[in-house]
Amino acid sequence: MIALPFQRPVAFALAVAVVVLATPGAADEAHYRTPPRAVLDVLNARPLPLIFVSPTRKMFLLATPLRYPPIADLARPMLRLAGMRIDPANNGIHHAPSLTSFELVSVTEAGKHIAVTLPAGAHAGAPVWSPDGSRFAFSNTTPREIDLYVGITATGAVHMVKGIHLNTLFGNPIAWTPGGKQLFCYIVPPRRAAAPVAPAVPNGPVVDETRGVKAPAVTFEDLLTNPHDADLWEYYASGYHQWVDPDSRDTSPLSKVPEIDRSARLSPDGRHVIIDRIVRPYSYAVPWESFPHEYVEVTLGDRWTSKKLFALPAQTNAAGDVVPTGPRDLTWRPDKPATLVWTEAQDGGNPAAPAKFRDALRELDVTSNASPTTLLSLAGRFRGIEFIASSSQAFVRDYDRDARVTRTQLVDLAAPATSAATLWQLRDGDRYHDPGQPATHPTANGESVVMRDGDGIFLLGQGYGPDGRRPFLDRFDLKSKNATRQFQSELVPLESVVAVVSSAGQSLLVSRQSATDPPNYFLRYPIEGKPVYHALTNIADPTPQLRAVQRRVVSYKRPDGVDLSFTLYLPPGYKEGTRLPTLVWAYPAEFNDPSIAGQNTNSTQTFPVLAGASQIFAALDGYAVLDNAAVPIVGPSRTVNDTFVEQLVADATAAIDKAVAMGVTDPDRVAVGGHSYGAFMTANLLAHTRLFRAGIARSGAYNRSLTPFGFQNERRTYWEAPDLYLKMSPFTYADKIVDPLLMIHGLADDNTGTFPIQSERLFAAIRGNGGTARLVLLPYEAHGYVARESIETTLAEMLSWLDRYVKNAPPRTAAH
Repeated sequence: MIALPFQRPVAFALAVAVVVLATPGAADEAHYRTPPRAVLDVLNARPLPLIFVSPTRKMFLLATPLRYPPIADLARPMLRLAGMRIDPANNGIHHAPSLTSFELVSVTEAGKHIAVTLPAGAHAGAPVWSPDGSRFAFSNTTPREIDLYVGITATGAVHMVKGIHLNTLFGNPIAWTPGGKQLFCYIVPPRRAAAPVAPAVPNGPVVDETRGVKAPAVTFEDLLTNPHDADLWEYYASGYHQWVDPDSRDTSPLSKVPEIDRSARLSPDGRHVIIDRIVRPYSYAVPWESFPHEYVEVTLGDRWTSKKLFALPAQTNAAGDVVPTGPRDLTWRPDKPATLVWTEAQDGGNPAAPAKFRDALRELDVTSNASPTTLLSLAGRFRGIEFIASSSQAFVRDYDRDARVTRTQLVDLAAPATSAATLWQLRDGDRYHDPGQPATHPTANGESVVMRDGDGIFLLGQGYGPDGRRPFLDRFDLKSKNATRQFQSELVPLESVVAVVSSAGQSLLVSRQSATDPPNYFLRYPIEGKPVYHALTNIADPTPQLRAVQRRVVSYKRPDGVDLSFTLYLPPGYKEGTRLPTLVWAYPAEFNDPSIAGQNTNSTQTFPVLAGASQIFAALDGYAVLDNAAVPIVGPSRTVNDTFVEQLVADATAAIDKAVAMGVTDPDRVAVGGHSYGAFMTANLLAHTRLFRAGIARSGAYNRSLTPFGFQNERRTYWEAPDLYLKMSPFTYADKIVDPLLMIHGLADDNTGTFPIQSERLFAAIRGNGGTARLVLLPYEAHGYVARESIETTLAEMLSWLDRYVKNAPPRTAAH
């Protein structure tokens, strides 16, 4: 193991143990646990595959994800540098998600499947299709390196491109050139020297300085802490962007020396590359995304030339909705050979500063000597641009922070000032009125554009409504700006459009599922006005035992009239009227508008899949589970949290009252739980109510003075609202937490603000005040838990805690 000075010793001293703190002798319990057999059987089931559709929509690839890696994978040496977690042995992201099997499926030849033989013990990355769909490339991670593979769609044969070791630290490092004959990859420098070694004696102190300029930042994890950290991160982050011929194995690097390239994107004509390159000095205050960087344009040809377009300093003000000044979100215009489009802040990047315009959309033809021009000024903060195929038109989105509204405009970039027209304004959280997202397809240079059918484009929507989900496909006319519905799912089976197969939108690749049938894929097309389906897959139910778990969506109201709902799970064989021990599981969300807060997104239409440390497993152990219980916090954006605790209590009370009124819940045997902000909610409810016999809080933050520059959607700093930070911190009321609280936390938590000390200090506070608590610290786990041993232990801890303090709890005394 590599010992690093900035690692918390307890987190990495135990390779295969769970650290348990509950009583003075509890350290003797340090071992992994297993949940009941019924839970293990579901955990061990084969996961449902992921789908990757080819650019031509004639084929797709089904991939099986690696669901639970062993703890040994997580225990591999890890460097925590600049906000990254690096495996120094293979120069990749530490325990990155991976795929273990591929299968090709034809869309146009129903029933045709082509097996793909991956290397033994494959840990494959997401496949990247060539522009014509005839080939696909992917990475394969081994203990020592990350290799490049190319597959042939017609046969499923794959081969490794020898001599190429990929650098995956900045995402998928593989792209195809517009002609589809070469790959453009970010690789580890060949024959590089050994990694820098930490000096035995420090060269000097670590120095940081501030000079009267406000630079608030949220509480980031894994930052650089000294000059050696900076050298070490530079060593692993550096690489070459290189052209690779997958057939001849010929290679050609883009630069002569290793650089740290966040991205390198080919222009539509394939003759230019725009590089986003990180440069020194690196920062100790912010992660790599906010380091100084510059945009460099390289013109390809017989003699390559390069020029620096923009240089941007470090963004040390990294709190709230602040954005950097200078160009950001650079992309190529697909309708021009080599024109860049980007956005620039017009308010200094500060959303709180008064300004008529927040952002400006700008462009530059890199083949000319002209200066950048402004296309469009935006009243809100830029949220994205989606170019329409074979057109100068684009959808441009911006965001009003105060109103919490996203606006979508249709803009002709040939005449932006006169053509901009607002199409939709969607409030945060409003699922019922979402017009959908444009259907896209990849361009030859690997970017995405909105699919076009004459004067129309297609909108894919989730179709939420009061009675459930009805996914839809609309054809939106770019001239009349009217939408015509071409497809909408019935409530059962639930049908979703995966891809628009024909340009006119008649033939669709769809997924169909129900509460009893797993998602399968079909080609849907009309004959004489009626839909016909050709089955493309036959994926079997991996967990038929879960069909005995009952599921219902339950609606009710808060006393102030806000509509609420939860999904109720009941154990196999449940008899109506039987009162059960109950687990309420929730996650608070903020809303400006009570009508949006009351929208119901719970559903029984989907095929239930239990994975990870899901709270729904409690239903297999005899509990009623009130899952995704609505916990809206409603109010003006700036002051919504002023009544956080009061609304939290009202939401929880309403959920319990409804379940009791249904005859399902025993009001004397109710627990509450949640993960992250849901854990914060759990501790607050135990501190401010006696509604619950016990609580389960996973990976939470409990002392808001440790997140002083804001948290979740709270925009005020600690110094602006100290009383609020104190009131919202359950740590303040640790002496009031008298009902048993189980806390679980990953010792390598990488989430902003939820470092493990949050759980450690709340546990110490509860113990110091004579309360009942148990703290389980999971070695090597981040904010979400992934190792099989960690998942099994988490479930075992949760269920045994519930059994001890809820299911088998004696009646409360009158004093309670």
